[in-house]
Order: sequence, then C-alpha cells, then structure tokens
Amino acid sequence: MPGMAEPDLAMDIVVSPAGMSRVHDDHASFFAPRPRMASRTLRLIGLDAAVTACTAILCFALFNPAWQITSSAVVIPLASLTICLILSFAERGLYAPQEIMSRSIPWWPMTLAWLQAVALGTLAAFCLAVLSGHPHLVPVPGSTTIGIPPDYDRVDTLQGAWLPTFLVVGFASLTMTRLLRLRFHTGPQPLNRTVIIGEPEPIHDLLLRIRTGVRRSFDVIGVVQHTAETLAKPNYQGLPLLADIDALERMIRKDAVDTVLVALPWSAGDQMREIIQRVSMAPVDVYIYPGMNGLNLPLRRADRTFDLPLLMACTRPIGGWGALIKRAEDVVLSIGLLAFISPVMLTAAAAIKLTSKGPVFFRQRRLGYNNRVIEVLKFRSMYAHLSDADATQQTFRGDKRITPVGAWLRKTSLDELPQLLNVLRGDMSLVGPRPHALATTAGGLTLEEAVPVYASRHRVKPGITGWAQVNGYRGALDSVDKIVHRVNHDLYYIENWSLALDLKIVWRTARLVFADDNAF
Repeated sequence: MPGMAEPDLAMDIVVSPAGMSRVHDDHASFFAPRPRMASRTLRLIGLDAAVTACTAILCFALFNPAWQITSSAVVIPLASLTICLILSFAERGLYAPQEIMSRSIPWWPMTLAWLQAVALGTLAAFCLAVLSGHPHLVPVPGSTTIGIPPDYDRVDTLQGAWLPTFLVVGFASLTMTRLLRLRFHTGPQPLNRTVIIGEPEPIHDLLLRIRTGVRRSFDVIGVVQHTAETLAKPNYQGLPLLADIDALERMIRKDAVDTVLVALPWSAGDQMREIIQRVSMAPVDVYIYPGMNGLNLPLRRADRTFDLPLLMACTRPIGGWGALIKRAEDVVLSIGLLAFISPVMLTAAAAIKLTSKGPVFFRQRRLGYNNRVIEVLKFRSMYAHLSDADATQQTFRGDKRITPVGAWLRKTSLDELPQLLNVLRGDMSLVGPRPHALATTAGGLTLEEAVPVYASRHRVKPGITGWAQVNGYRGALDSVDKIVHRVNHDLYYIENWSLALDLKIVWRTARLVFADDNAF
C-alpha cells in the first residue's frame, strides 16, 4: 500500500533498534572512496570510442591525402563506425557490470561485436550518403574547405585498402587497450570492496571460489570471523581480520565497504538474522553465501551474476546508472531553479537583514547520507539570539522565536531555498527523505528509539522535499506516530525511486508552496 515500505530482503527479517555507529574508525582511512560503476562504464565507453575514431583516422590517412579527412564525406563514415561500435558492444553485453569487473577478455562476444559494428557502420554511412544525395560519398568540387584542391574528381571514401586495414588494426587496438585496462584494474585499487563475515569453514570455501573465479566479482578487503577466537590472529589468509561487526559498521559509515557477504551455516540462523538486520540499514549490498548444503533450499531469490551461489538479502538503493541520472537531475534542476528564483531569494535576504539583527543564513547540523553530519543552509527565520542549531526545542504554531519575515518564509517554505546550494555541493538531493537535526526527538524519544529502522532513511541523500512532505507529513514531530508515518513514506520512496516519481514530487511541492496547512 502507498506509503508503506517493504525492504528488499531475501529473508523475513525483524529489525531491532540497534543503530549504526557514527564513530570514526582507523581501518576505513586506508581504503579508497566508493567506486562508481556508472562512471567506470562511461570511461570505458569513451576509451573505446576514442580508440576507434583515432584508429579509423590513422588508417584512412595511410592510404589517402591528409586534407580529405576534414571533408564531410570522410567524417560521416568515421562517426558512423564509432557510434555503431558503442551500440554493438552494448548490445553484446560488453558494458554490463559483470564484464566491467571481469578478469578476462570476452574474446568471442568482442569479435562478433566488432564485425557487427564495422558492417553496420559501413551500411549506415552508405545510407546516409544516399539520403544526402551523395551515393559515392563525394565532396562537392570547388569546396571552400581550407587546404582542399578545387580540381580533384571525387573521393570514394568506402573504397580502397583503408577499410580492410581498419578491420584488422582497429580490433587489435581495442584488444590491446582492453588488456592494458585489465592489467590496470587488477592492480591495488579495489573495484568492489567486500568484507566477509561468518565462520572459518564457509569463509574459506567462499574465498576459494572468489579467488579462482573467472570474473572479478569481489575484491575482499577484510574478514570478520564470527567466533569467540576472532582476535587470536591479526589476519586471515593474508586479509585483515576485523575485530567484530562494530568495526565493520564503522568502515561502512566511512564509505570503505561496497558489499558484505554473510558466510554462516544455516544452523546459525539467529546470528545471520542479527547481522543482516544491522548492516541492511546502511548503503551496501548484502549477500548470503549458503554453502554447499544450502543450494537446494527453496529460497526466494538467488543471484548468479557473480558466478557464485549467492542469495540477495538487500541492495544499495539508487545505484549505478540511477545514481548518475539522479545527480544529473539534481544539478540541472537546481541550476534552473536558482536562476529562476534568484530575485525572490535576494528579496528574502534583504528583508531578513533589514528587519532583524544577525546573519541572513542559518546553518544547522543534520544527519545526511550514510549517517554523516552535514551543515544545512536555510534563510534565518528566528531571532539570532534565540536560534537553536540542534533543534533541542522544536518549533510550534505561534512560536515567539520566529520573526515576522521568518513566519512568512516558513509558511511558504521559502526558507528552504538556500538548500539548493547544498544540492549543488552534493550534500543533499532535490528530492529525498528530509534530514533531521541532531537533537530532534519525537514523543520524548530519540528518532532511533521511536522507529527502529530510522537509520535506513540514510541509505540515500536527504532531500529538500520528499514523498512524506507532499503527502502531508511535515511540521513538528510531537508524537511517535508522526515520525513512524514519515519513515514509512521515506522508505517507500527509497524502494520505489524513479525519475518520474521525483518529478511528480517536485510538481506537488510547487503546488503546496502557497497552500500547505502543515507549514508554520
């Protein structure tokens, strides 16, 4: 039902109030920031396109005068070959995540994709030439292009030895580039930073499968041995041995871990449940390794993307291309909104400065993505000497701390506009769960005590507006029931995110600016 979130879990997990720690940990500082699969894919696409275009130009220049390269009769075929290469590689799955992480070159799919790309590129170039009225790709004699003699006859671009040469040299260049990239990516930089937690026997079995697998599925950076003798030795098969699950949680909160693999026997079901319910509230992927004895059990969801028998417990929301799309949405809409409403913001800033003493902006520390503390900007709506940076006392209707200008700004939600700068800076998103100040309570309880799964909201960036706000759940948190409804709506948004849902929320927010009874 709308507003109620069902976590993407492979098992029926009952979440406990145990929260994720915000304490810094020394282990995390040794690891690189979280890799972004979408940006890696874009870089590989750009590399393939550059190699293809440069090789095509070089092969053409070997058999033809250099001045012909700048003519449209040559540019069209070269562009067609490059575009068709990207499309063919994508169609053959050569840009899929499992291939990006692979330890080997997929020779057969790559060969077929290359032959397909050259054939389609040649056909596309000829068709474009026919449609443009130049079936032989002949530049117009007497062209004003600098450096081109006016008395040449014609250039049959798709004829000659350069195309067969490109067929061989281009494939060799792409292969060499992929081999060099493969060598680079099997170096010290981890691609999918993984920690295994469990008992010695299943951990040993899982490590053997990972290390001997064809695909580079996981870069194991540490092990948590879930037994009494965890601290007996500093490492496990050459990998750092972390003290306990608390150390793992601190690493996750430092963005040092991408994936957690739980390797416990089925007899340890309670321990497995406890581990999953703790780490599932963080932005990581969690998989269960059932071992050889659990492969035939009737479990709901299995994942063989990584050539391993894994059960998916939970996944990081809005990842991969979705994260790239959402970031592009944030940047484009924020810049557009800032340009459109800059006169309103300047007017509000002048009104604040002229009617009360103190700064124009109010800075408040709140919990953001992955439980990080961020500094949120707002137009100051209270008298400076009565401001409450940590929200130890929530605002209420008729609050005497609010200035007359501030009351109008809060009523229209215009006090939130400076957070567009937080969005551009990357601390926040335009749409997402609203961040709360550090000392916020609900019904006399901390938010983690009031809602055990509260920390799950922090698996995505906080937003200026959200699904809960456009459904009427905003204002003071004076009861546990209100924060429960907000968290339910936030989790629904996280599990069902789409660009269309974001645009719907933005539209409904714009309609509520002057007609929201819950704003004060």
